[in-house]
Amino acid sequence: MRTTTFVSLIGAVALAAAAGCTVKDVEQPALAGPSTFATSIIMVADRNTLTQNGVDFTDIRITALGPDGQSLSIPLSAQIFLGGQPADFGTLSTKTPVTPATVRFTAPPASPIGVAQVTTVTFGVTPRSAGDFRGEMPRQLDIQLLPQGVILPTNPNLVAAFTFTPATPQVGQVVAFDASTSTNSGTACGISCSYAWDFGDGTGGTGLTTTHTFGTQGSFAVKLTITDSRGSSAAKTNTVPVAAPTPPTGTVTVSPTPAPTNTDVFFNASGITWPGRQIVSYSWNFGDGTSGSGVTTTHRFAGIGSYTVVLTLRDASGATSTINTTVSVTSAANGTAAFTVTPTSPRVGQSAAFNASTSTPSTGATIVSYKWNYGDGTEETTANPIQSHVYGAAGTVNVQLTTTDSNGKTNTVVNNVVIQP
Repeated sequence: MRTTTFVSLIGAVALAAAAGCTVKDVEQPALAGPSTFATSIIMVADRNTLTQNGVDFTDIRITALGPDGQSLSIPLSAQIFLGGQPADFGTLSTKTPVTPATVRFTAPPASPIGVAQVTTVTFGVTPRSAGDFRGEMPRQLDIQLLPQGVILPTNPNLVAAFTFTPATPQVGQVVAFDASTSTNSGTACGISCSYAWDFGDGTGGTGLTTTHTFGTQGSFAVKLTITDSRGSSAAKTNTVPVAAPTPPTGTVTVSPTPAPTNTDVFFNASGITWPGRQIVSYSWNFGDGTSGSGVTTTHRFAGIGSYTVVLTLRDASGATSTINTTVSVTSAANGTAAFTVTPTSPRVGQSAAFNASTSTPSTGATIVSYKWNYGDGTEETTANPIQSHVYGAAGTVNVQLTTTDSNGKTNTVVNNVVIQP
C-alpha cells in the first residue's frame, strides 16, 4: 500500500499487536506545521507495510513546493524514529537528501528473540536551512514492519469514497476534496481512519478533507487510500478533468496609434479582467527584443514596422494567460512653426496680435514654448501661442518664431511684417 504525507506532522497511529490482543481505535492528533500558503514538504512512500526480513524496502519520494506550486531545492536531515526516539532501525540510502529526492528505507533483520509483533517505525525529515521551517518539527511518515509469517487482518467492510468540487476545475483553480463518504461497516469512518491522497500529478496530501491546485490541463487519476485502526486499507480512484483557464477579457489600450518611431508609446492593461481570478503581475514583450512590466508602461520603438506585443498575465495561483496586440510603427513627423499677424500691416503704436496656434509638434508630442523675435530688437519666450506687440517705428521687420515641443524638437519660421506710419 502507498502512503503519503503533506506539510503537516502526523502522529503515529497505534497498530494492532500480535493475534489475540485487544484492538483500540486511537484518534489522530490535530494537524500541525506551516501554513499551506508557505513552503510545503510532500512525502510519498511506494509501500508503508514491509516484512522485517532485512531486504524488504520502500522508496520514499520527497518534494518541496513553494507558495506558487513550483518545486524547491531544500536540504533535509532524514532519520528513523522508533517509539518517538531517533534510532538506527533499518537502513536509509541517505540521511542528507536535497529535494526533490528519493530515499530508500530497507527493513531491519528479523528480531532475534522471535517476538511476533507488528512494529511501527517513523521516517522523518527536518529542513537544514532557515526560512519558513525555522523552529518547526520534523515531517513524518509511518511504516509498519511485519514479522515474517504474520499477515495483517483485512476489513472487507472498509470502503473508500470521496467527492471533489468543482466538478470540472480549471488550471490554477483550488479543488476541494472530501472523503467524508468513506465508511467502515456502513458507518462514516471519520477520525477513526487515516486518509492519504495521490493527486495524480506527482503530489499528494493527507486528511479527511484537503485542497489541491492543478498546474496543467488534462485528466488526473486522483487516488484516496484510507486505513483503519487495525491497519486494513481500502482505496478509491476518481478521474478529475482539469480544463484550460477561462481567458481574460478586454483589450490593451495603445496611444498614440499609429506609433511613431523613437517616441514614448503608452500601453494600458487596466481594462483587462480575468473572470474568477486575481491578476497579480503583468509582463510585456514588445516584439523587438525588449520587455517591461506593470499594468501600465511605456516603450519606444526604434524601427518602422508591425510589432506583436505580448502581455502575459499571472494570477494569485501562478496560472498564466497571454494577450497579443499588434502595434504599427511609422516614421515620426517633425512638426511645423507658423503664425499670423492681425492686422496684417499694423500702424506705429497699434497693438498687433501674433497667433502661433496653427503650429504643430512632432508626432506624439505637445508644444511647450514659443520664442518670438519681433524684428525690432525685442524677444520673448512664452507658453502661450498668442501674444501682442507694439512697434515704435515704420518699416519692414523680419519676425521670427521658434517652437519647442515635448520631444525636444524645434521648428522655426520667419515672416516679413510691414509697419505703417
